[in-house]
Amino acid sequence: MMFVRSFRRFVTHTRFDEKVRNEVRRQSKINKCIFGGVLALGAGAGCVVWMRSPSCPLYDGMLYVLRKWVDPELTHNFSVLTAKLGLFPVDYSVDPPVLYNNINNVTVFNPIGMAAGYDKDCAVPYQLLRLGFGFVEVGSVLPKPQPGNPKPRFFRLHNNEALINSFGFNSLGVDAAVENMKRSRVKQQKDPLTKDSLIGISIGKNTNGDILSDVVCCIRKIGAYADYVAVNVSSPNTPNLRDNQRREPLIKLVETSKEALNELDKRVASGDVSYINTTKTKPLLLFKISPDMTKEEMEDVAEIALKHRLDGLIVTNTTVSRPEEIKEELEKIGNPGGGLSGKPLKELSKRAVFEMYKMTSGKVPIIACGGISTADDALEMIEAGASACQIFTALVYKGPGLPSAMKKNLASLLQKKGYKSIREAIGAAHMKK
Repeated sequence: MMFVRSFRRFVTHTRFDEKVRNEVRRQSKINKCIFGGVLALGAGAGCVVWMRSPSCPLYDGMLYVLRKWVDPELTHNFSVLTAKLGLFPVDYSVDPPVLYNNINNVTVFNPIGMAAGYDKDCAVPYQLLRLGFGFVEVGSVLPKPQPGNPKPRFFRLHNNEALINSFGFNSLGVDAAVENMKRSRVKQQKDPLTKDSLIGISIGKNTNGDILSDVVCCIRKIGAYADYVAVNVSSPNTPNLRDNQRREPLIKLVETSKEALNELDKRVASGDVSYINTTKTKPLLLFKISPDMTKEEMEDVAEIALKHRLDGLIVTNTTVSRPEEIKEELEKIGNPGGGLSGKPLKELSKRAVFEMYKMTSGKVPIIACGGISTADDALEMIEAGASACQIFTALVYKGPGLPSAMKKNLASLLQKKGYKSIREAIGAAHMKK
């Protein structure tokens, strides 16, 4: 009997141990799954936080894949969507005081700006400012929606870090742009990082529109949201648009634009509308000119800018010229028409900045645009006469960390060259002549 009881206890104990072991195994698997999930979530969260930094190296690989394998326009649209979803990195650094400048009584805390053409419908200026830009230009905005030119209309020249576009002002129209600007301004004004930064709005014309009435329409509808209005008379992709850079049409357009801004100011004074911009004053008026102008045409622009007291010139837009160094790569992509931007444009743009500064005796502020991709490039433009600089194509090749890196490097360069502020560097190349 004792043997039977002992055997029963042994069997019962063995079964009990097996149950315990199974339960331990089950709990162990659950714990491993929980631990793995927490680890994965932690790694994912860490990756997201890491990618919120503009200097995150993961962007280099992502951009390489996108540039290598994905259609340029699709990549561009994906980029804007990413910004809309709040997935762009954020630069939390403070702008170095050496970069502070005053342009027509408007403070620019750093001179690195985003050029027009990236955010055509004013969808993400707030997100762009958070990359570290001192100012952002959106547009070009048009009175009515239009699809632009047929696709393909956007091309990369990888070896030359250049782009060719023939978009033709594809646009959702000014009414959609106004709604986007309303949302962006609300976000911007609540954000200590961006509340003092500037947003300019580029204005163009519909393909079949009249430039005078189109500019008046856009200023009336969206002008109150702009810290400056940039009238685009230099895109090579809209038929006859560049004709408005000639003397008589340009005078008429400048006068009409100023009248429209004065009318906007009167409406604000009467309480009809309010300025929903950073400066809370009438927007500055700038004109964006071509790099392909003759010396005589540039002299006319300089004279008009001085006589009519333009607040500034953006020098320059894209070029229809094709430098020798890009010819081979150009043939590989089928010699597309359109405006060339990026590194091959730099010397042409810098020459235009230098000449325009000289022609205006430094009395008309210049924003340099074209071929700028490093702090050295920016300083060259500033010494040639620019008060600020804009980039676009360089972002495609160098990623979202570029504006943050450029402003830091530019501050270091200024100090190394003995400049106490950016103001001392503006036009310095003319002193050396």
